[in-house]
Amino acid sequence: MRKVLVAALALGALVAVAGVAYAANTYTLHKASTSAKGKGSLRKPIPTNLVFGFRVGETDPSKRATVIEKYAIGAEGLLANTKVKPKCAFTDLDDQAGVPSRCNKALVGRGIVKNAAGASNNQSLSASAACNLQLRLYNIGTGLAIRLDSNGQPPPPSFESNVIGCPLPIATAIRATYVKTKIAGITGSDLRFTVPQNLKHPLTGVDNSIRESVSTIALADKVINGKRWGFYSKVGCKGTRRTVRATFTTEATSSEPARKITASKQVKC
Repeated sequence: MRKVLVAALALGALVAVAGVAYAANTYTLHKASTSAKGKGSLRKPIPTNLVFGFRVGETDPSKRATVIEKYAIGAEGLLANTKVKPKCAFTDLDDQAGVPSRCNKALVGRGIVKNAAGASNNQSLSASAACNLQLRLYNIGTGLAIRLDSNGQPPPPSFESNVIGCPLPIATAIRATYVKTKIAGITGSDLRFTVPQNLKHPLTGVDNSIRESVSTIALADKVINGKRWGFYSKVGCKGTRRTVRATFTTEATSSEPARKITASKQVKC
């Protein structure tokens, strides 16, 4: 299957029109919700789950998006506390042989990441392959290990499919760090990470462009210093709506500078 993809992408590169400029990416936060009711506060945090999803497209829907290199994801008044769950070493979670069973207790969330892979000089979706990856989120103490796996399955039948599979064998993790910051004036946790080269460009001359990601961090709580904290907790909210935001930074290329765009969504406090 890998040889088939390489041949297909090489053919796409030959027929691509040289010098065609990238148009702009489009970003949509289409899922953002919590299970717990109430605004919470730093004095009385409210443990909650978190469902988060975004889509990335192109102004020309026949094309893949430009590759994204950096992310920052957070929400007004949602604070992460990694002491709530056991942690596991990132080196264990970035093992191509798989995640060891000793890390099972560090699992905090699951989801899916849907990509399109194609020749770097041909953004056409018709010349791209669908690549859907299993997403698992593990506590590493300072943030999360974003574990991605194709599970050795063939590529899904279409870009709309939710079946896990990819023409490339992927079994790796991205290191993400929590940064406490102010979001809409209220304390929150930004999850920040940089996508490594082996995921941006799994083969020379190949771009791997994200199309959609959906994840759920499960409700987990623990009493710490007399307060019941969740892995995510509500600690405040202005008004009746909470700002959820994600900042995307595209990869700089020889013809395009890096571009940083923040997308946001207002949800019920």
